[in-house]
Amino acid sequence: MKVIEVTLDDNYLIAKRSKDIDYLDVFQMETTSFDKPIAPKDCMIAFFKSFPSFFTKMLLFRESVARFIGLKTAPKTSEEEREKKINEFQGDVGDSIAIFEVLDRNETELLTGQKDKHLDFLFSFISYQKENNHIIELATTVVIHNFLGRVYFFFVRPVHRIYMKRIMKRMVKELLKTKA
Repeated sequence: MKVIEVTLDDNYLIAKRSKDIDYLDVFQMETTSFDKPIAPKDCMIAFFKSFPSFFTKMLLFRESVARFIGLKTAPKTSEEEREKKINEFQGDVGDSIAIFEVLDRNETELLTGQKDKHLDFLFSFISYQKENNHIIELATTVVIHNFLGRVYFFFVRPVHRIYMKRIMKRMVKELLKTKA
């Protein structure tokens, strides 16, 4: 399974909500491994279950720094509480995992995101059938507000690009495991 970068479809919820963006990417995987369509909420659950341990440590470090400088952070929870939150996630508007709050949804897309003083991000989980192939996409847009946002995203951007591809591959394996 290969992850490729594609353009953002103008019909996606994330495209309709993204104005004056500073950063955009869409990563896509195509597979024939599923018998039926995968719900975008299941993609989000698999996404959070697919973090490599080093990436999880980086996120926890990010949370510590962000809390220290007054940025929005996920509620402090134990590993067991985080796992429970992920497993009980329904994907309704207003639901969240960490700082990824569900803002909108439809049959093929679950739009999440967060607004903060340094930057706003939107992140979509997109899943649909195309003939016998199943397509999964992860789309990100970022709007930077100030110097702190530029500095923050300078460090986040390369990590984001590398790990989105890795997490996507792991996500599909997680989805196959849960659908078996």
